[in-house]
Amino acid sequence: MSTTSQTRRSTRVWLRRAWLSVALVPVFFVLADAVGFGLYKATSSPRENIAGPVWVDLLGAAATTALFWIPCAAAVVYGRRSSRGGDRRGQVPAVIGALAGLGYTVVNLVVTLTA
Repeated sequence: MSTTSQTRRSTRVWLRRAWLSVALVPVFFVLADAVGFGLYKATSSPRENIAGPVWVDLLGAAATTALFWIPCAAAVVYGRRSSRGGDRRGQVPAVIGALAGLGYTVVNLVVTLTA
């Protein structure tokens, strides 16, 4: 097997993993939301309570953001590996993963800090 065919195969594997990570973003969004609600329930703080402790809001925001970033970071890493291997199509899932992660982080911070 030549080095070129091995490189093509490895870039296809990275590209497939990058797109799989992008496909898992909505799943992790729902999972992160469930974890956030679970943390609010575990601390006995209703989410609608504006006068609740700030540390509960920050803990919930940090946990949900970290959980949501898992598939986003994987999409970026695998997409860049594919792109570095010569398959420029890897840039698309990398950009999607980065934008999804950054967008979620910004929205989460705005909601947390204004509550």
